[in-house]
Amino acid sequence: MNPTVCQLIVRILDPACRSPLPGAGEVGADRRYGESGPGEGSHVVNLRISFKTIGCRLNQAETARMSAVCGAAGYETVPFGEACEVAVIHGCAVTQKAESDSLRAVRQVLSRDGNPLVLLAGCAAAYPLLKWPEQPSFMRLAEQADKFRIPAVLHQMDPLRYPPPSETATESPQFETVRASVEIQDGCDFRCAYCVVPMTRGAPRSRAPGEILDEVRRITNRGYGEIILCGANLGSYRSNEIDLAGLLERILAVDRIGRIRLGSIEVSTVERAVVDVMVAHQAICRFLHLPLQSGSDRILQSMGRRYTATEYRRAAEYAAERLPGIGLGADVITGFPGETDADFQETVRLVEQLPFSNLHIFPYSPRAGTRAFEMKNRVPARIAGERAAILRRLGETQRNAFAQEWIGRPVEVLVESIDLSGEAQGWTGEYLPASIHQVGLKVNTRVTVIPGQAEGCRLVASGNKKDGDI
Repeated sequence: MNPTVCQLIVRILDPACRSPLPGAGEVGADRRYGESGPGEGSHVVNLRISFKTIGCRLNQAETARMSAVCGAAGYETVPFGEACEVAVIHGCAVTQKAESDSLRAVRQVLSRDGNPLVLLAGCAAAYPLLKWPEQPSFMRLAEQADKFRIPAVLHQMDPLRYPPPSETATESPQFETVRASVEIQDGCDFRCAYCVVPMTRGAPRSRAPGEILDEVRRITNRGYGEIILCGANLGSYRSNEIDLAGLLERILAVDRIGRIRLGSIEVSTVERAVVDVMVAHQAICRFLHLPLQSGSDRILQSMGRRYTATEYRRAAEYAAERLPGIGLGADVITGFPGETDADFQETVRLVEQLPFSNLHIFPYSPRAGTRAFEMKNRVPARIAGERAAILRRLGETQRNAFAQEWIGRPVEVLVESIDLSGEAQGWTGEYLPASIHQVGLKVNTRVTVIPGQAEGCRLVASGNKKDGDI
């Protein structure tokens, strides 16, 4: 076991430290134990566990897997904030804000009545330079793999208090919407100058196709209308000779498969092959997220990105030409060390020239341990923020214009919710929100509609053709 975990186990099992833990005090007063108390072979029953996810879609997919593993061991997952015996903060460390949000969530739970055991998992826990609380009721899962074996870690820590992991039972991940996320890959070795992911998630690792297909079948059989494939570096997926494009072909052959949506794909990997698969299969959502980060070749080189602005442009144009009407997303960082006004204007021009529909803009966030953290010529936070605001306004204009293009044209919407007035809400395959005024719609139904107007980026339509329940 990880030495950090071992040290924490010693501290937690030490009688001098034991009282702050859940279930401490008079055993007879703890109704979570059987009538005989925590004797030989007994453990807490009906243990409640809650999860708080901070960060990316990959974290969301992993939290669902963590919850399923705990459910198979007999834990009851309850909404975060409710009384529980174990609270898991699945944290993020990609930016300073994400790190702060993760630690804030930990402190909030530690101050809560009932004093649950608090586990910090994910990139925030794996980030070696993060300063975590030193409290007996706090535990850091420093190894990413440990978060998928929480029952085993807790049972090894205290076999009388925590039930053993299930050896045979399996539970499919559960999600709060009709869209389910499947992690197909983890880790990255691109080592961009600003990024902590290689530090927190390690080298790239791909799940075996058979394992992924089994999970996709279970999720499909549970009725989820859309499956989102995600990873730390999705385009680097490779298992033996099967790359992401080959995996997609196999997933699309699953019986009764619904929509497939892709997470972000790095330019310089398999983006063109993936576009070709998208052209051949309508089941793949017409949306492609290609992280950009900068439109300046000088800054891209300093960041350690694996493409030039021209190469990025060609990749985006290839997708737009092969798939007319496709939604295009991108991430952009403003204020990277050394970014001049001229560099920023190159980014603005590139963004203006490409048909983006969903921009994610981030001011540069210094992260200790990365190459960029040691770089000189830091851009003042005020200027980085001003540049981010300019790009956000541009991105909003582009997104609204993209929505306008769908007025009067048929578009498919997956219904996710229906409010009290009967209005349905959902998302198009191009990743636009939509409202549908039609009686009789059901959640988890794909509906083809013709929008009559757009309110900002939201399409508004009266339904006129239902494809049927998924």
